[in-house]
Amino acid sequence: MIVLILVQLMMVGMFFLFGYLILKKEAYGLISGFAMKSEEEQQELIKNGYPQASGRGLVHSGFILLGGLVLHFINVSNAILFSWVVMTIYLFAYLFYISKLDLERTRKRNVIILFVTMVFTIGVIGAAISVGGSANELTIKENELQVSGTYGVEWPLEELTSFELVDKLPKVQMRTNGYALNERLKGRFRLEGLGNGRLFLYRDNPPFIYIQKGEEYLFINSKEKALTIQWFEELRLAVEN
Repeated sequence: MIVLILVQLMMVGMFFLFGYLILKKEAYGLISGFAMKSEEEQQELIKNGYPQASGRGLVHSGFILLGGLVLHFINVSNAILFSWVVMTIYLFAYLFYISKLDLERTRKRNVIILFVTMVFTIGVIGAAISVGGSANELTIKENELQVSGTYGVEWPLEELTSFELVDKLPKVQMRTNGYALNERLKGRFRLEGLGNGRLFLYRDNPPFIYIQKGEEYLFINSKEKALTIQWFEELRLAVEN
């Protein structure tokens, strides 16, 4: 989370700096492709107000990300992530809006490129959210515990050192490699008192199955309490037999 905050601060600073240089210092070379255009084309863009509109868009984007940081520090869940989503939507909408200020002879081509980029970006974000939010299942097959789905694992039953059903989770200190959105936690996390382990959780839906294999551990549950209990009973019976 510290790294994420630092990246957010860096992006806010970059947006504000570039916006300032474009709006106040007329550093139009910072605008993508501007320096590659002819003198005549540059003057036409300046006359249309395109550089100034671009600078304002950068400043507005900086304020959106800054708002995400402020909300994060007052404990609004996933504020940083949502600020990036809002900033991305705003930026694409704004670029479409100011496309009317672009050079008339290249306007149509640039709008098409922008549209393709927007569809691709939204598709990638949507796929990431879909994969991250997908369910994991615990099954026992051939004397092996298996957790399906993204970040899933396969542990031999004979190597398990303990397992139990718990109603509370230790405090999550850090996400090291995983997905966290609202109640969904999936992947590798660091928990207070336990260190690094794997989580496959809907954290607002106790109980949770806590399983240890030597120094490794995982927590898993289902949205349905009955299914979580069923998984635990299947694991208990498999180990006892």
